[in-house]
Parts: sequence; structure tokens; C-alpha cells
Amino acid sequence: MTIQELIDKLKTFPPETLVVVKGYEDGYNDISSFEEVALQLNAHEEWYYGQHDITKDSSAVRAIALLGENKNASDDVKFKGWGSEE
Repeated sequence: MTIQELIDKLKTFPPETLVVVKGYEDGYNDISSFEEVALQLNAHEEWYYGQHDITKDSSAVRAIALLGENKNASDDVKFKGWGSEE
């Protein structure tokens, strides 16, 4: 999905509609941020992996990842971002 496709779909909803992302194992989280990522498309066939993966390859496809976090989680288990060294 492109940004334009997303905008077009979102325009069909009332502006106050909540937007969420799937939680790690279950449930949903509010979107807390977004970041630009470099992707290798169709990197995985296994059902338990996302279809695409982060890459440093120069032929990567640039994408925007919407991120969410469970603000009720303890600090030692919170997501720190894609490619985080922590």
C-alpha cells in the first residue's frame, strides 16, 4: 500500500476514528510513532514472519513503518525501534 492509497482509505472515516496496529502476540496498540525503513520485499515465506524484512542493500525499497507500543508494559520489555542496539 502506498501513502496515497492509505490517505484515500483513511478519508472515508470520520477524523476522530482511532488508528491502531496489532500487538506483539495479541490485542492492539495505539500508533506511537513512525519511521522510514529500507525493505527487501518478499523476504520471507514462513507464515510466522512478516512478508518483508529490513535490509541495508542499496536496492532496498523505502517504506514508512507505523509503530505502536503497549504503554502499560514495563520499561525493560518495551520496543525500542527497528534496528535498535539496545
